[in-house]
Order: sequence, then structure tokens, then C-alpha cells
Amino acid sequence: MMASSKLKKRLLFPIAALLIGSLPILGLELVLRAFNIAAPETVVDRSFGFGPYQPLFVLTKDKTQLRTSQNKALYFGTQRFTPEKRETDYRMFFLGGSTVRGRPFTVDTAFAKWVELELNARSRNDTAYQSINCGGLSYASYRLARINQEILQYDPNLVVLATGHNEFLEDRSFTASKTNQSDESPASSWRSVNWIRSLAGDDLESFKANSEKPLPANVTARLDAESGYASYQWNPAWRQNVVAQYRESVTKIINQCQTKNIPILLVCLGSNLRDCPPVKSELPLTLRNVTRQKWLSLFDQATRHHDTPAVALQFFQQCAAITNEHALLHYRMARCFEQLEQMQAARKHYLLAKDHDICPLRLTEQMDQIIRELANRFNVPLVDGRGTLERASAQQIPGYKMYIDHVHPSIAGHQLIAKTIVDQLIKSKLVTHQPDLLTTDYMHMYQTHLQEQPPSYFSNGLRRVQWLENWARRDRQQRELRPFDLRGQLAKADRLLGFSELDRAAIELTKALDQYPTAYAAIVELALQRRQQGDDYHANFILSWLATHHEESENSDTSQALEISSY
Repeated sequence: MMASSKLKKRLLFPIAALLIGSLPILGLELVLRAFNIAAPETVVDRSFGFGPYQPLFVLTKDKTQLRTSQNKALYFGTQRFTPEKRETDYRMFFLGGSTVRGRPFTVDTAFAKWVELELNARSRNDTAYQSINCGGLSYASYRLARINQEILQYDPNLVVLATGHNEFLEDRSFTASKTNQSDESPASSWRSVNWIRSLAGDDLESFKANSEKPLPANVTARLDAESGYASYQWNPAWRQNVVAQYRESVTKIINQCQTKNIPILLVCLGSNLRDCPPVKSELPLTLRNVTRQKWLSLFDQATRHHDTPAVALQFFQQCAAITNEHALLHYRMARCFEQLEQMQAARKHYLLAKDHDICPLRLTEQMDQIIRELANRFNVPLVDGRGTLERASAQQIPGYKMYIDHVHPSIAGHQLIAKTIVDQLIKSKLVTHQPDLLTTDYMHMYQTHLQEQPPSYFSNGLRRVQWLENWARRDRQQRELRPFDLRGQLAKADRLLGFSELDRAAIELTKALDQYPTAYAAIVELALQRRQQGDDYHANFILSWLATHHEESENSDTSQALEISSY
């Protein structure tokens, strides 16, 4: 009996200690519950499209607005609109991933916002155009289908769908119910846990960096895991299943809209070909060791001749004769062809480098064809955003001039896509024909809107890009991006200007002036382009920098600079 009593005391002591230690947490939990703070549905999305659906938009307390729910704000940003639509309202929902959201910046410079601004600037009647941005970070098309089902309840005049880059982000099975499972952590129901997580702020990158582990049951991108990079391996069967699901999901979204008689517009997205090496390259596993070693030896010899592209290309072509299923091989061949001014061959191999990437973070050519086929099949208006940015790029091979990273357009790129969308809306008679804007009208509209953004707007974009490039292991490819011509050198400078990294941009501009005789005129043209995009601040920086770093002369270049500065 005494032994039993001692045993009870030994057990009660640690239990009591555990309970006492838990009192602060239990107290915090009770306080948060009493004041209805940090409920799971308001902090982070637990189902993310699976399980009980949590809406993207919820009514505010005063019921005067629909607002992006707090649990999805990390992924979608915050949008607001009234539950009731006036007769004069034209409500457009833009559906897609981070490109639609405007990353690495925000919805304020995404093409949806520029469409809204342009249509309102053109409007000569009482119509008020509103763009509601439903771009979800890392959202693939199969997740967007459920979001679309919701937004059709809000009386849209138009749905604009631009999707495709996120299809390969998640590891999902096509033979089991793995996709529909919810791996919600039991701790997610504790408000104290959610409250602590919410302290990371409203920026997804900061949230992930400050969280102990990836958000449960949200988009679990494979690259978020330590083994994420290694988990991507050549798997043609899995890729084809993903592509098939993409076709099914886009078809479903089109059917949802057409069933409700809601017009839908499809947008073809493009990507950075020239200034984006493949994330991961692998040789086929079927190669014998002897053949593999021969291929690697030839590849190494080509690499050693990088300063003589004609010689390097000969070795690369010998590699391709053994096997051309290697993404970096195609990228390096493309760079050789470009240096040899064989631009058709260069473009061909840039595209092959994208499509052979083992870690495909860019929409493939097969998927590009699918969106075009579906538009034709269902008689849906199509906006070739990809083609628009290609035509604005040197030799129609897009790089940093139009894309700020691997897939996200620059602000100038978003402006061009918006103009193409507006043109298609007018052509398809989805909006009343409006008078055209002059170049000066666009410049004023862009300038006014950009000046409304806070000083930290561009630097925050840089921070997000740096996070994204670390996530995608971009440091592994930096040596591939050494400029070999004036275009490449100015592309680096222009990209840095886009983040307001003025000191670093000046270094790259200095290199351009030192290395290339025609750099002065090209830098003046860069300033002109910035001015046309409404970016007077950086245009003036370029011209001021030129004035202090280049002797003025009585030539046409100087006259052009003076003309721009007084425009």
C-alpha cells in the first residue's frame, strides 16, 4: 500500500509540473478565444481548396463590402468591392497565380490594375470599371477552378484567366486521393499558435521565413522542403498527368463561365528565355556509364571554350548527337548561337532549355498550345500576352527587359499586357468602344499611378525576388548570365533600376560605357523607355548620371538626351 502511495506521488509531481508550466499557454488561449482573436479561419487557410471550402471573399462587419478573407490574404493580397453592383459598374475578376498578382511587386502594378486605369481613362460615359485581382501565389489551375466557382456568384461582367506557371510546383499523385488529403496539424486549431504565426506580418515570404515549417495544407511547393530540389527528377509520365490536369482545369473554368453566361478571356503567358538558365538539368538515366562519361567530357571541353562560341558549339553539338535531353546543354547552345547572330537557332534552343528543365517553373510549349486550342474550341477571346512581350524584346527573345525574373513581367511588361487586353476587349465588343489614348496620355496615367506608390515599393520587390531566387536555387545559375554584349549589360542595369538599386545600376552602366562604343545612345534610349513607362524618377537618374559620367558633345545623342530631359 505504501509502495502504491509513493508511486502515485512520483506520477503526480511531473503531471502537476506540466500543468503549471502549461498555465500561461492555456491562459493565453482562453483570452484569445474570449475576444475571438486568431481563429484558424482568419489567420491561415487550412483547407486551401480541399475539405470544407473557405471563401476567398467575406462580408465586412458592417456588410458594406466584400473583402479578401484574412486567411487567404497572404496568398492573394487584399481586395474589396461592394456586394451590390450598380448598373454603371463593370466588374472584372482576374484569375491566376503570382503573375496575375503582380509579383514581385503588388496588385497595384499588375496588368489587372493597368486595365482598370486605362478603361476608366478612356471612358466617356458613366461606366466605372473595376478590376478585382484574384491572383494567388503558387495557385495552380486545378485550385483556381474552385475560386472561379465562388467569384461567379458576385455578378462579374468578365473573368480573365491567366494561368500555367504553377502546375508543377506541388507533388501530387494521380492514382490515389493524395491530392484531396488535408494534412492539417492538430496545433492549427490552437489560437495561440495561429496568433504567434500571424506576427510574421502580411508578406508570404516573411511568413515562410519566420514560420517553423511550411504552412499546413496550403500550397506545399516542393522547393520549400530541404529535399525539394533533389525531389525533381525526370519523370515524363508524371509531367503528362500534370499537363492533362491543366487541360481539364482550364476547360472546367471555361465551362463554369459559359454555363453562367459570363464572358471569359484567356491570356497566354510567356516567360524569360534569354536571361533565365534552367533550374535543374539531368542526363537520362538510360545512358550507359561509358556514354555518360563521353558526354560529360565533351560538355566540359565546350565549357572551357566559352570565349570562342563557334568552337564551344561544335563540342555541344557532339553532346547533342549522343543525347539532347539536357536543359543546360540547350541553354548554352542558345547562347552560342546568339553570339554568332544565328537568332532563329538561338530561340529554338532557349525554348528547348525551358521545356527540358527538370524543375519546370515556366509554362511549357505544350501547355501554351493547350490554352490556344481551348480558346479556339470554345470560341473564347484570346490575349497573346506572351507574343506582346516577345515583340517588345530584342530579336523576339524575351529577357530581363520584359521579365524581372523567370516568369514575372516587369512593370513595363504588365503595362503592355494590359494594353493588349484592352484592345481585345474592344475588338471582341466586351466593352463599349472607347476613344484611343495618345502616348502622352499613357505616360501621364502611368506616371500619376507610380508616384502614388510608397518609396519602399521597389525595394520590397527586390526583397521578394531575392527570396524567390534563393528558393529556386538561382545562385547555381548565376555564372550562366555573364553578359556577352551591350544588350545583356544594359539588361542588368535596367533590372536594378526596376528595384531602385541606383548605386548598383550605375556600376553596370559604367561597364557598358567602358566596353561598348554605342553604349551612350543605348543608355539614352533606356531613359526614353523609362519615361514612356511613367517612370520619370529613374529616367531622370539615368540622364543625370550620363551628364556626370560622359563628356557632352554636339552630336545627335546629346541632343536626344536634352530633348528627353525637357519632355
